[in-house]
Amino acid sequence: MNEKQNKKEKRISCFLPKGAGVKMVEMLQSEKNIVSTNVHSGRGQRTAETWKEQEILTVIVDADRAEEIFEYIYFQGKLNEPGGGFIFQSDLNRATSFKLPDIA
Repeated sequence: MNEKQNKKEKRISCFLPKGAGVKMVEMLQSEKNIVSTNVHSGRGQRTAETWKEQEILTVIVDADRAEEIFEYIYFQGKLNEPGGGFIFQSDLNRATSFKLPDIA
């Protein structure tokens, strides 16, 4: 096994208000050079009566940068404010690097 295969990585997942996911992806790329992100939509329920559209952001980062990126998303995504969202982090057993081609 080479060194890259032994590298530890973390997955950071968070639920953001609709419209905030793509903005966070752009901020992570431009300010933190993070390109291993994914955003998709879902519906969630805060109370028994209310369904709300949300965006789910998933970020894969090296374990040594996980706390830095977690904190960045927490504050820049305003998850520290009431109703701001939810965030959690977990270990990954394996991950495969990917990069989309630059088509611009």
